[in-house]
Amino acid sequence: MSRILYAWELGGGYGHVGSFLPLALALRDRGHEVVCAVRDLRSAQAFLGLHGIEAHQAPIWLHAPPGIPPPVNYSEMLFEVGFLDSRGLTGMVRGWRSLLTRVDPDLLLVDHAPTCLLAARAGVRARRALFGTSFYSPPRRNPLPTFAPWQTPPVERLIESDRRVVDVANRVLDRLGGTPLSRVADLFDVDEDFLCTFPELDHYGRRDDARYWGSTFAADEGLPPEWPEGRGAKILGYLSSAYRDFDRLVKALAELPHRVLLYVSGYTSPSRARHGGIVFSPQLLAMARAIAECDLVLCHGGHGTVSLALLGGRPLLLVPIYVEQLVVSRNVATLGAGRLVRMDSRNPPYARLVTETLRDATHGERAREFASKHHELTGASQLGALVRRCEELAAGAPDRGQNL
Repeated sequence: MSRILYAWELGGGYGHVGSFLPLALALRDRGHEVVCAVRDLRSAQAFLGLHGIEAHQAPIWLHAPPGIPPPVNYSEMLFEVGFLDSRGLTGMVRGWRSLLTRVDPDLLLVDHAPTCLLAARAGVRARRALFGTSFYSPPRRNPLPTFAPWQTPPVERLIESDRRVVDVANRVLDRLGGTPLSRVADLFDVDEDFLCTFPELDHYGRRDDARYWGSTFAADEGLPPEWPEGRGAKILGYLSSAYRDFDRLVKALAELPHRVLLYVSGYTSPSRARHGGIVFSPQLLAMARAIAECDLVLCHGGHGTVSLALLGGRPLLLVPIYVEQLVVSRNVATLGAGRLVRMDSRNPPYARLVTETLRDATHGERAREFASKHHELTGASQLGALVRRCEELAAGAPDRGQNL
Protein backbone atom coordinates (compact mmCIF):
# COMPACT_ATOMS: atom_id res chain seq x y z
CA MET A 1 0.00 0.00 0.00
CA SER A 2 1.02 3.63 -0.45
CA ARG A 3 1.95 6.47 1.87
CA ILE A 4 0.10 9.71 1.17
CA LEU A 5 1.01 13.10 2.64
CA TYR A 6 -1.55 15.91 2.79
CA ALA A 7 0.01 19.40 3.04
CA TRP A 8 -1.83 22.54 4.22
CA GLU A 9 0.14 25.77 4.70
CA LEU A 10 -2.09 28.83 4.20
CA GLY A 11 -5.63 29.81 5.19
CA GLY A 12 -7.64 29.33 8.34
CA GLY A 13 -10.71 27.71 9.81
CA TYR A 14 -11.93 24.16 9.50
CA GLY A 15 -12.57 24.14 5.77
CA HIS A 16 -9.21 22.70 4.74
CA VAL A 17 -8.98 19.64 7.00
CA GLY A 18 -12.77 19.26 6.95
CA SER A 19 -12.65 18.93 3.18
CA PHE A 20 -9.82 16.40 3.28
CA LEU A 21 -11.22 14.14 6.01
CA PRO A 22 -13.61 12.07 3.83
CA LEU A 23 -10.81 11.32 1.35
CA ALA A 24 -8.36 10.57 4.17
CA LEU A 25 -10.74 8.04 5.74
CA ALA A 26 -11.52 6.44 2.38
CA LEU A 27 -7.82 6.07 1.56
CA ARG A 28 -7.11 4.61 4.99
CA ASP A 29 -9.97 2.15 4.58
CA ARG A 30 -8.24 0.98 1.41
CA GLY A 31 -5.10 0.23 3.40
CA HIS A 32 -3.05 3.32 2.60
CA GLU A 33 -1.06 5.24 5.21
CA VAL A 34 -2.24 8.85 5.49
CA VAL A 35 -0.03 11.51 7.11
CA CYS A 36 -0.80 15.23 7.34
CA ALA A 37 1.30 18.40 7.61
CA VAL A 38 -1.08 21.17 8.70
CA ARG A 39 -1.03 24.85 9.45
CA ASP A 40 -3.27 24.59 12.51
CA LEU A 41 -3.06 21.52 14.73
CA ARG A 42 -6.13 22.66 16.68
CA SER A 43 -8.26 22.53 13.53
CA ALA A 44 -6.65 19.23 12.61
CA GLN A 45 -7.57 17.72 15.98
CA ALA A 46 -11.22 18.67 15.47
CA PHE A 47 -11.36 16.41 12.41
CA LEU A 48 -8.26 14.33 11.70
CA GLY A 49 -7.19 13.74 15.29
CA LEU A 50 -10.55 12.35 16.32
CA HIS A 51 -10.05 9.61 13.75
CA GLY A 52 -6.47 8.84 14.71
CA ILE A 53 -4.89 10.35 11.59
CA GLU A 54 -1.29 11.46 12.15
CA ALA A 55 -0.69 15.22 11.87
CA HIS A 56 2.52 17.28 11.99
CA GLN A 57 3.04 21.02 12.23
CA ALA A 58 3.68 22.43 8.77
CA PRO A 59 6.34 25.13 8.27
CA ILE A 60 4.54 28.49 8.22
CA TRP A 61 5.69 32.06 7.56
CA LEU A 62 5.51 34.33 10.62
CA HIS A 63 6.98 37.62 9.36
CA ALA A 64 4.49 39.52 7.22
CA PRO A 65 6.29 42.40 5.46
CA PRO A 66 4.96 45.90 6.16
CA GLY A 67 3.45 48.17 3.54
CA ILE A 68 2.19 45.47 1.19
CA PRO A 69 -0.96 46.61 -0.68
CA PRO A 70 -3.97 44.26 -0.82
CA PRO A 71 -3.15 41.51 -3.32
CA VAL A 72 -4.96 41.31 -6.64
CA ASN A 73 -3.52 38.00 -7.87
CA TYR A 74 -1.87 34.87 -6.50
CA SER A 75 1.65 36.24 -6.93
CA GLU A 76 0.89 39.27 -4.78
CA MET A 77 -0.58 36.98 -2.14
CA LEU A 78 2.79 35.17 -2.11
CA PHE A 79 4.46 38.49 -1.22
CA GLU A 80 2.86 38.16 2.23
CA VAL A 81 4.27 34.68 2.93
CA GLY A 82 7.98 34.92 2.18
CA PHE A 83 8.25 35.24 -1.58
CA LEU A 84 9.95 38.65 -1.27
CA ASP A 85 12.71 37.32 1.03
CA SER A 86 14.97 34.74 -0.58
CA ARG A 87 16.89 33.96 2.61
CA GLY A 88 13.79 33.51 4.70
CA LEU A 89 12.08 31.54 1.96
CA THR A 90 15.14 29.27 1.76
CA GLY A 91 14.58 28.38 5.41
CA MET A 92 10.92 27.61 4.72
CA VAL A 93 11.75 25.42 1.74
CA ARG A 94 14.41 23.57 3.73
CA GLY A 95 11.82 22.93 6.43
CA TRP A 96 9.32 21.55 3.96
CA ARG A 97 11.95 19.47 2.19
CA SER A 98 13.09 17.98 5.49
CA LEU A 99 9.52 17.04 6.37
CA LEU A 100 8.90 15.58 2.91
CA THR A 101 12.11 13.57 3.03
CA ARG A 102 11.30 12.23 6.48
CA VAL A 103 7.77 11.15 5.56
CA ASP A 104 8.87 9.96 2.09
CA PRO A 105 5.38 9.82 0.56
CA ASP A 106 4.37 8.13 -2.67
CA LEU A 107 1.80 10.87 -3.28
CA LEU A 108 1.80 14.47 -2.09
CA LEU A 109 -1.65 16.12 -1.90
CA VAL A 110 -1.14 19.89 -1.75
CA ASP A 111 -3.92 22.07 -0.31
CA HIS A 112 -2.98 25.78 -0.46
CA ALA A 113 0.70 25.14 0.25
CA PRO A 114 2.80 27.11 -2.27
CA THR A 115 6.05 26.75 -0.33
CA CYS A 116 5.54 23.00 -0.23
CA LEU A 117 5.12 23.06 -4.02
CA LEU A 118 8.37 24.99 -4.28
CA ALA A 119 10.14 22.47 -2.04
CA ALA A 120 8.86 19.63 -4.19
CA ARG A 121 10.90 21.04 -7.09
CA ALA A 122 14.09 20.55 -5.07
CA GLY A 123 14.75 16.82 -4.92
CA VAL A 124 11.45 15.28 -3.79
CA ARG A 125 10.47 12.04 -5.51
CA ALA A 126 6.72 11.92 -4.77
CA ARG A 127 4.03 12.33 -7.38
CA ARG A 128 2.15 15.59 -6.75
CA ALA A 129 -1.48 16.64 -6.92
CA LEU A 130 -3.29 19.84 -6.01
CA PHE A 131 -6.28 19.28 -3.75
CA GLY A 132 -8.65 22.09 -2.86
CA THR A 133 -10.72 24.94 -4.18
CA SER A 134 -10.00 26.95 -7.29
CA PHE A 135 -8.44 29.79 -5.29
CA TYR A 136 -5.34 27.65 -4.70
CA SER A 137 -5.10 26.59 -8.35
CA PRO A 138 -5.11 29.65 -10.61
CA PRO A 139 -5.35 29.30 -14.40
CA ARG A 140 -1.90 28.66 -15.87
CA ARG A 141 -1.52 32.01 -17.57
CA ASN A 142 1.35 34.44 -17.81
CA PRO A 143 0.94 36.66 -15.91
CA LEU A 144 -1.38 35.03 -13.40
CA PRO A 145 -4.85 36.59 -13.65
CA THR A 146 -6.50 38.65 -10.96
CA PHE A 147 -8.80 36.90 -8.48
CA ALA A 148 -10.64 40.22 -8.01
CA PRO A 149 -12.57 40.59 -11.29
CA TRP A 150 -14.30 43.75 -10.06
CA GLN A 151 -10.87 45.41 -10.17
CA THR A 152 -8.89 46.17 -13.31
CA PRO A 153 -5.22 46.28 -12.28
CA PRO A 154 -2.90 47.26 -15.14
CA VAL A 155 -1.32 44.26 -16.81
CA GLU A 156 2.09 45.83 -16.11
CA ARG A 157 1.44 45.40 -12.38
CA LEU A 158 0.60 41.72 -12.82
CA ILE A 159 3.69 41.13 -14.96
CA GLU A 160 5.97 42.83 -12.44
CA SER A 161 4.45 40.94 -9.51
CA ASP A 162 4.99 37.63 -11.29
CA ARG A 163 8.55 38.62 -12.16
CA ARG A 164 9.40 39.37 -8.53
CA VAL A 165 8.04 36.00 -7.37
CA VAL A 166 9.96 34.09 -10.05
CA ASP A 167 13.18 35.94 -9.21
CA VAL A 168 13.02 35.15 -5.49
CA ALA A 169 11.83 31.57 -6.00
CA ASN A 170 14.61 30.83 -8.47
CA ARG A 171 17.26 32.18 -6.12
CA VAL A 172 16.02 29.68 -3.55
CA LEU A 173 15.88 26.82 -6.04
CA ASP A 174 19.38 27.64 -7.26
CA ARG A 175 20.73 27.35 -3.70
CA LEU A 176 19.01 24.00 -3.21
CA GLY A 177 19.59 22.48 -6.62
CA GLY A 178 15.95 22.60 -7.68
CA THR A 179 14.28 22.97 -11.07
CA PRO A 180 13.84 26.71 -11.81
CA LEU A 181 10.58 28.42 -12.71
CA SER A 182 10.14 30.12 -16.06
CA ARG A 183 6.87 31.66 -14.87
CA VAL A 184 4.82 31.54 -11.65
CA ALA A 185 2.36 29.11 -13.26
CA ASP A 186 5.19 26.52 -13.29
CA LEU A 187 4.76 26.28 -9.52
CA PHE A 188 1.55 24.36 -10.21
CA ASP A 189 3.15 21.73 -12.45
CA VAL A 190 1.57 18.64 -10.90
CA ASP A 191 0.47 15.18 -11.96
CA GLU A 192 -3.20 15.91 -11.17
CA ASP A 193 -5.29 18.92 -10.24
CA PHE A 194 -8.18 17.92 -8.00
CA LEU A 195 -10.18 21.09 -8.55
CA CYS A 196 -12.67 20.50 -5.73
CA THR A 197 -15.29 23.03 -6.68
CA PHE A 198 -17.98 23.67 -9.29
CA PRO A 199 -17.80 25.82 -12.44
CA GLU A 200 -20.23 28.37 -10.98
CA LEU A 201 -18.06 28.83 -7.86
CA ASP A 202 -14.64 28.94 -9.54
CA HIS A 203 -12.77 31.97 -8.19
CA TYR A 204 -11.41 32.71 -11.66
CA GLY A 205 -14.52 31.94 -13.65
CA ARG A 206 -15.52 28.80 -15.52
CA ARG A 207 -12.58 27.01 -17.20
CA ASP A 208 -13.20 25.06 -20.38
CA ASP A 209 -10.02 23.00 -19.98
CA ALA A 210 -10.57 21.97 -16.34
CA ARG A 211 -12.07 18.90 -14.69
CA TYR A 212 -14.24 19.90 -11.74
CA TRP A 213 -14.35 17.22 -9.04
CA GLY A 214 -17.00 18.89 -6.86
CA SER A 215 -16.66 19.89 -3.21
CA THR A 216 -15.71 17.46 -0.48
CA PHE A 217 -16.62 18.00 3.16
CA ALA A 218 -17.02 16.22 6.47
CA ALA A 219 -20.72 17.00 6.48
CA ASP A 220 -21.67 14.63 9.31
CA GLU A 221 -18.96 15.55 11.81
CA GLY A 222 -20.10 17.57 14.83
CA LEU A 223 -23.10 17.99 17.11
CA PRO A 224 -26.66 17.44 15.94
CA PRO A 225 -28.54 20.75 15.66
CA GLU A 226 -30.72 21.84 18.60
CA TRP A 227 -33.00 24.64 17.46
CA PRO A 228 -34.67 27.24 19.69
CA GLU A 229 -38.35 26.65 20.36
CA GLY A 230 -40.90 28.65 18.43
CA ARG A 231 -42.49 28.95 15.00
CA GLY A 232 -40.18 31.35 13.19
CA ALA A 233 -37.93 30.47 10.28
CA LYS A 234 -34.81 28.47 11.11
CA ILE A 235 -31.59 30.37 10.39
CA LEU A 236 -28.30 28.51 10.51
CA GLY A 237 -25.22 30.68 11.04
CA TYR A 238 -21.54 29.76 10.77
CA LEU A 239 -19.68 32.93 11.74
CA SER A 240 -16.47 34.32 13.15
CA SER A 241 -16.40 36.75 16.05
CA ALA A 242 -13.69 38.59 14.08
CA TYR A 243 -16.34 39.87 11.66
CA ARG A 244 -16.34 43.68 11.81
CA ASP A 245 -20.08 43.88 12.53
CA PHE A 246 -20.40 40.75 14.64
CA ASP A 247 -22.14 42.38 17.61
CA ARG A 248 -24.55 44.36 15.39
CA LEU A 249 -25.36 41.28 13.37
CA VAL A 250 -26.09 39.16 16.46
CA LYS A 251 -28.24 41.94 17.92
CA ALA A 252 -30.24 42.18 14.69
CA LEU A 253 -30.78 38.42 14.64
CA ALA A 254 -31.91 38.42 18.27
CA GLU A 255 -34.58 41.02 17.50
CA LEU A 256 -36.12 39.02 14.65
CA PRO A 257 -38.99 36.55 15.21
CA HIS A 258 -36.91 33.64 13.96
CA ARG A 259 -35.08 30.65 15.45
CA VAL A 260 -31.34 31.12 15.05
CA LEU A 261 -28.67 28.49 15.62
CA LEU A 262 -25.11 29.82 15.45
CA TYR A 263 -21.72 28.23 15.58
CA VAL A 264 -19.20 31.02 16.11
CA SER A 265 -15.52 30.21 15.93
CA GLY A 266 -13.59 32.16 18.53
CA TYR A 267 -16.67 32.99 20.60
CA THR A 268 -15.96 33.06 24.32
CA SER A 269 -19.46 33.29 25.83
CA PRO A 270 -20.85 30.40 27.93
CA SER A 271 -21.42 27.35 25.77
CA ARG A 272 -25.20 27.48 26.02
CA ALA A 273 -25.61 31.24 25.89
CA ARG A 274 -28.95 32.47 24.57
CA HIS A 275 -29.78 35.88 23.18
CA GLY A 276 -33.44 36.21 22.32
CA GLY A 277 -34.20 33.51 19.77
CA ILE A 278 -30.53 32.57 19.33
CA VAL A 279 -28.77 29.42 20.48
CA PHE A 280 -24.97 29.33 20.26
CA SER A 281 -23.65 25.86 19.63
CA PRO A 282 -20.65 25.06 21.85
CA GLN A 283 -19.03 22.93 19.14
CA LEU A 284 -19.04 22.41 15.41
CA LEU A 285 -22.37 21.27 14.02
CA ALA A 286 -23.21 18.33 11.79
CA MET A 287 -23.68 20.66 8.83
CA ALA A 288 -25.52 18.40 6.42
CA ARG A 289 -28.30 17.75 8.92
CA ALA A 290 -28.41 21.37 10.12
CA ILE A 291 -28.69 22.66 6.55
CA ALA A 292 -31.40 20.14 5.72
CA GLU A 293 -33.45 21.47 8.64
CA CYS A 294 -32.92 25.21 8.11
CA ASP A 295 -34.58 27.84 5.95
CA LEU A 296 -31.58 30.14 5.48
CA VAL A 297 -27.79 29.82 5.80
CA LEU A 298 -25.85 32.82 7.11
CA CYS A 299 -22.07 32.65 6.66
CA HIS A 300 -18.96 34.51 5.49
CA GLY A 301 -18.77 32.80 2.12
CA GLY A 302 -16.45 29.93 2.98
CA HIS A 303 -16.39 27.53 0.06
CA GLY A 304 -17.35 24.42 2.04
CA THR A 305 -20.34 25.96 3.81
CA VAL A 306 -21.57 27.60 0.61
CA SER A 307 -21.27 24.34 -1.31
CA LEU A 308 -23.22 22.44 1.35
CA ALA A 309 -25.95 25.07 1.39
CA LEU A 310 -26.33 25.07 -2.40
CA LEU A 311 -26.31 21.28 -2.62
CA GLY A 312 -28.93 21.28 0.14
CA GLY A 313 -31.06 23.71 -1.86
CA ARG A 314 -30.90 26.44 0.79
CA PRO A 315 -30.63 30.20 0.15
CA LEU A 316 -27.72 32.15 1.63
CA LEU A 317 -27.04 35.52 3.20
CA LEU A 318 -23.31 36.18 2.89
CA VAL A 319 -21.14 38.53 4.96
CA PRO A 320 -17.56 37.99 3.66
CA ILE A 321 -14.43 38.95 5.58
CA TYR A 322 -11.67 38.03 3.13
CA VAL A 323 -11.34 38.49 -0.62
CA GLU A 324 -11.48 34.73 -1.21
CA GLN A 325 -14.90 34.65 0.51
CA LEU A 326 -16.01 37.75 -1.36
CA VAL A 327 -15.38 36.08 -4.72
CA VAL A 328 -17.44 33.03 -3.72
CA SER A 329 -20.18 35.28 -2.34
CA ARG A 330 -20.36 37.26 -5.57
CA ASN A 331 -20.67 34.00 -7.48
CA VAL A 332 -23.61 32.97 -5.29
CA ALA A 333 -25.29 36.33 -5.86
CA THR A 334 -24.76 35.94 -9.62
CA LEU A 335 -26.44 32.54 -9.41
CA GLY A 336 -29.38 34.21 -7.69
CA ALA A 337 -29.11 31.78 -4.76
CA GLY A 338 -28.54 34.43 -2.09
CA ARG A 339 -27.62 37.95 -1.14
CA LEU A 340 -24.31 39.57 -0.37
CA VAL A 341 -23.28 42.21 2.15
CA ARG A 342 -20.37 44.07 0.60
CA MET A 343 -17.17 44.25 2.64
CA ASP A 344 -17.10 48.04 2.33
CA SER A 345 -20.79 48.50 3.15
CA ARG A 346 -21.45 50.91 6.02
CA ASN A 347 -24.21 50.09 8.50
CA PRO A 348 -25.83 47.27 6.50
CA PRO A 349 -29.52 46.74 7.37
CA TYR A 350 -29.04 43.17 8.58
CA ALA A 351 -32.59 42.61 9.81
CA ARG A 352 -34.07 43.76 6.51
CA LEU A 353 -31.61 41.67 4.51
CA VAL A 354 -32.52 38.54 6.47
CA THR A 355 -36.22 39.21 5.98
CA GLU A 356 -35.90 39.92 2.25
CA THR A 357 -33.70 36.87 1.62
CA LEU A 358 -36.21 34.62 3.36
CA ARG A 359 -39.16 36.14 1.47
CA ASP A 360 -37.58 35.89 -1.99
CA ALA A 361 -38.44 32.36 -3.10
CA THR A 362 -36.21 32.61 -6.17
CA HIS A 363 -33.08 32.23 -4.00
CA GLY A 364 -34.14 28.79 -2.86
CA GLU A 365 -35.20 27.88 -6.40
CA ARG A 366 -31.78 28.78 -7.80
CA ALA A 367 -30.08 26.78 -5.03
CA ARG A 368 -32.23 23.73 -5.77
CA GLU A 369 -31.42 24.05 -9.48
CA PHE A 370 -27.71 24.03 -8.58
CA ALA A 371 -28.19 20.92 -6.43
CA SER A 372 -30.05 19.10 -9.20
CA LYS A 373 -27.41 19.99 -11.76
CA HIS A 374 -24.46 18.78 -9.67
CA HIS A 375 -25.84 15.80 -7.77
CA GLU A 376 -23.39 13.48 -9.58
CA LEU A 377 -20.41 15.37 -8.06
CA THR A 378 -21.32 14.39 -4.52
CA GLY A 379 -21.46 11.26 -2.41
CA ALA A 380 -19.91 7.84 -2.81
CA SER A 381 -19.33 8.00 -6.56
CA GLN A 382 -17.38 11.25 -6.30
CA LEU A 383 -15.30 9.97 -3.39
CA GLY A 384 -14.65 6.71 -5.19
CA ALA A 385 -13.33 8.56 -8.23
CA LEU A 386 -10.98 10.62 -6.05
CA VAL A 387 -9.66 7.49 -4.32
CA ARG A 388 -9.09 5.64 -7.59
CA ARG A 389 -7.13 8.53 -9.08
CA CYS A 390 -5.03 8.92 -5.92
CA GLU A 391 -4.19 5.21 -6.07
CA GLU A 392 -3.18 5.49 -9.72
CA LEU A 393 -0.90 8.41 -8.94
CA ALA A 394 0.67 6.79 -5.89
CA ALA A 395 1.32 3.57 -7.80
CA GLY A 396 3.31 5.52 -10.36
CA ALA A 397 5.83 6.80 -7.83
CA PRO A 398 9.38 5.41 -8.07
CA ASP A 399 10.48 2.68 -5.70
CA ARG A 400 11.64 3.74 -2.25
CA GLY A 401 15.36 4.22 -2.23
CA GLN A 402 15.28 6.54 -5.26
CA ASN A 403 14.77 9.55 -3.01
CA LEU A 404 17.14 12.32 -4.12
